[in-house]
Amino acid sequence: MKHLLLLCLFSLFASLLFSQNKKPIDHADVHRWRKIEQQKLSNNGQWALWAQTPVSEGDATLHLWNATSGATRVFPRSTEAQFSDDSKWLVFKIKPALDTLKALRRKKVKDEDLPKDTLGILDLANGKLEKISRLKNFSLPEKWSGWLAFQVEMEKPAAPKKDTAAVKPDTSKTVIVPPPPLKEGEGAAKKKTPKKEDKDNGYRLIVRNLPKGFQDTIAYVKEFALAKRGPRLLLHTTGKGDTLPFAANANALQNGVYLIDLEPYNLRPLLRAKGKFQQLSLDDFGRQAAFVADLDTTKARVRPWQLRYWKMDQDSAKIIAGPQSDFLPKPQPSQQPQPSQQPQQWNISENARPVFSDDASKLYFGAAPPAILNDTTLLKEEIVDVEVWAWNDKLLYTQEEMRLENEKKRSYPVVFHIRQNRFVSLGSPQLPELRFQEERNANLALGILEEPYTQYITSEGTPHKDLFAVNLETGDKKMIVKDLRCNPRLSPAGKYIAWWSDPDTAWFAWNAGTGSIARLTDNRTVPFFDEESDVPDYPSEHGIAAWLEGDEAMLIYDKYDLWKIDPEGKKKPQRVTNGRASKTIYRYIKLDPEERSIRRNAPLLLHKFNDLTKSEGYTWLNLPQENTSDLGAFVPFLKEKWEDGYAYTRNLLKARYDGVFLYSRENYATFPNLIYASADVGEKLVSNANPQQAEYNWGSIEMVEWTSLTGEKIKGLLVKPEGFDPKKQYPMIVNFYERLSDELNRHRAPDFHRSQINYTVYTSRGYLVFAPDIPYRIGYPGESAYDAIMSGVTSLISKGFVDSKRVALQGHSWGGYQAAYLVTRTNLFTCAEAGAPVANMTSAYGGIRWESGLNRAFQYEHQQSRIGGTLWEKPKQYIENSPLFALDKVETPLLILSNDKDGAVPWYQGIELFTGLRRLGKPAWLLNYNDEPHWPVKIQNRVDFQKRMQQFFDHYLMAAPEPSWMKRGVPPMEKGILQGF
Repeated sequence: MKHLLLLCLFSLFASLLFSQNKKPIDHADVHRWRKIEQQKLSNNGQWALWAQTPVSEGDATLHLWNATSGATRVFPRSTEAQFSDDSKWLVFKIKPALDTLKALRRKKVKDEDLPKDTLGILDLANGKLEKISRLKNFSLPEKWSGWLAFQVEMEKPAAPKKDTAAVKPDTSKTVIVPPPPLKEGEGAAKKKTPKKEDKDNGYRLIVRNLPKGFQDTIAYVKEFALAKRGPRLLLHTTGKGDTLPFAANANALQNGVYLIDLEPYNLRPLLRAKGKFQQLSLDDFGRQAAFVADLDTTKARVRPWQLRYWKMDQDSAKIIAGPQSDFLPKPQPSQQPQPSQQPQQWNISENARPVFSDDASKLYFGAAPPAILNDTTLLKEEIVDVEVWAWNDKLLYTQEEMRLENEKKRSYPVVFHIRQNRFVSLGSPQLPELRFQEERNANLALGILEEPYTQYITSEGTPHKDLFAVNLETGDKKMIVKDLRCNPRLSPAGKYIAWWSDPDTAWFAWNAGTGSIARLTDNRTVPFFDEESDVPDYPSEHGIAAWLEGDEAMLIYDKYDLWKIDPEGKKKPQRVTNGRASKTIYRYIKLDPEERSIRRNAPLLLHKFNDLTKSEGYTWLNLPQENTSDLGAFVPFLKEKWEDGYAYTRNLLKARYDGVFLYSRENYATFPNLIYASADVGEKLVSNANPQQAEYNWGSIEMVEWTSLTGEKIKGLLVKPEGFDPKKQYPMIVNFYERLSDELNRHRAPDFHRSQINYTVYTSRGYLVFAPDIPYRIGYPGESAYDAIMSGVTSLISKGFVDSKRVALQGHSWGGYQAAYLVTRTNLFTCAEAGAPVANMTSAYGGIRWESGLNRAFQYEHQQSRIGGTLWEKPKQYIENSPLFALDKVETPLLILSNDKDGAVPWYQGIELFTGLRRLGKPAWLLNYNDEPHWPVKIQNRVDFQKRMQQFFDHYLMAAPEPSWMKRGVPPMEKGILQGF
């Protein structure tokens, strides 16, 4: 007993000593943290795989864990791993060390001379690893095994060594006599120039039988494709070369497309000719092939692309479609091209890959409209460079410009009914968008037409559309409904088209058999719309979870529950979970990536989230059968997963052939390491990505609640430093966006965030972090933020542990706008950082979101900015909600982030804010990371931003010395040289 007491006292002392030795997280420490990515399970469930990658930059490591031995094998600098379908092999890329690449680049080594990727082939049975250098790419079959295809590039020939032997100089005079001319047939043969391996000529393709070790090499392969379910490979080679050691059957290859039967191994030509070949495609079992070809040897600018097709009983790939095909639209007589006019001939698309239906009965490909050709006789200085914007254009010029490259490659679907040898044209400029059932077996497609309503996008941001049912047998197009705001879905079996109607806040379905439309839901029992919507628009749907097999029923969501819905609208909607009573949100987890519908009696894995405690877990659901109770019977997942204070990933993995799962759980203090679960092993933690976390101060998080200035109960998150003492006073940073309290149990690993503070970094250094939820009132977004944030801050100050003289704001984008607004309304805050803020809603309203080309008006009229009307309808609200018009009231030093390539918020908004404060003599700084978008993306810029933001807050809240960049800026002469830290 005495010894036990001494042991306990020693353990307590060691724990206290360790706690005292913990340190704050500095920027140099952040580089130690790793993320877990690329999680995989082998199909037999015996192997778990993941990559650990630095949060900043550096080399990834692959981790391979075995369920039988419990051992983990680590592969440095490795990534993009794939298991073979039979779970016997692991194939992955090994990257050159990043430090090595940087060192060589500093020595001005050319890119082509830098180290290349290496292929790793691991035999999982014996652990033997083979490495193959100079890898370009690799491919494993999806649904069969035993073979691997990969491409490599040849070694660059070494430069000939110079003869450095000492030679005595010859001081005698030398007379140079030219040799006599060679007679015909004399002399050495002219040395052939090696054919270069590159993206135009192709690279070596190696096809290897993994268990037997047999392999073949095919030279200069530009493109290849493996069949999904059968042992066949399709390839295009640009022809043999005379300088590579080829296999016996490879040295006779000419430019063309070839098919390899892998079992037994046999290579056969499908088409050998001069020309271009691309968009190779095989059906699932490799019994049919298709590709597009251009065999024209002229220099015609409009290329006559052909569609070539092969099946098992053919010796070669035949032309089945070309520019003269009957199904292509023909120009009208009045539109026949004249010498000065553009061509009118349609063509087979070179940009659309042919696709076979799963049942191999149909081949889909693209028809391309006539190209618009430029005048090649004009000199560059003769070309007029002007944009013409017209008020009655369907789309803004900027939107058209953003879509330009896609429009140049646009094609319209055509289906070839293989057994009937018949083509049906499906799409056209009059119906440009078609959606097909995933297997593409059904004879129904969904047609969508937005063109009559495109101008609505400017004001609403949401496109209206007409819906059509397209018959794949005949090409007939039947309008289903006009002018909908919705995201329509085609059912998996092709029997229904379902949609959510915004104005009706209800689900509807069109029956392909009867042509009738049924309303499926109303909102009398429960609301099926977003109950928390606070934007000036129709509330949105909660979505479809899945369809039952044969399109028997839809599973849809309300806020909390799943509902079984009859797509014909004849049966009453049936609730199959009971989440609303306990405020628990249930959501379906799709375990099979290829699942298209749910078998009628199959159990469903659900993720659950309690809206009150924010705790999460998993459970199984058996769908109720006919004439049973409304509630499904829950069955255990090993044991039901539900733990207060934890979040569980929705990206859970299941092995294909065994009841094995890989998932993660997390909370503020617990990193989401991977957990392997099976009946044999139980549950086992298999990763430990960040053991160094124990060395640092971390802190804790809790939910807080208060009453707003308008009398509303509001929640928020309060993050406290480790060793928090309520009798002390702490500096506090208020970080916000809209609603963040649902993230209570999310882990926040140190990272160089692109837009906000890292909670754990700041709390480890003695800060409090407060994240309030913000409920909004339409027309008053700024005041809504003021009411929620100010009431929350004053509530915390009243508790005594917040130093009211050391409170700061930090927000980005919408949060940046709110930060800028708040400093015009109160002088409570010691300092503030506003990232990508809107300062002037009147000028931002007419601006452009350059990443999409959209005018910004819609977000004020209908979406996040929440004004609820046009600038001319509500000028007062635009002005009152704009910080720019009240900058004379600002007393808070402000740090602004506004990048010159911001595609969401025009960066001149940050300039207006900065120049206004500067004109008024208010302390302000603006950071512009050149050529960066809405936030810094490059790692060096993210590190720089986080350093400057921390120095800014440390100066005002921790009395740290003012850095040089705050005292005097960083002049252009010093840019990129002296950072001013």
